[in-house]
Amino acid sequence: RGAWMLRRDDGDRTEFITLSMWDSVDAIKAFAGEDIEAAVLYPEDERYLVGESIVTHYEVVDRVP
Repeated sequence: RGAWMLRRDDGDRTEFITLSMWDSVDAIKAFAGEDIEAAVLYPEDERYLVGESIVTHYEVVDRVP
């Protein structure tokens, strides 16, 4: 459905948070596989990452236009 990528510079490091919107858990599984709590990373990502990549899912319960 779409995504936002947030960036915050902190000294010599930069933190990113990605918020992605999906139609369903099945749609997430089609992208990420059965373990939707595992981050989907690509081989080239390793040279940029420091620490863990964390995945957390939330359900949208309300929206303000």
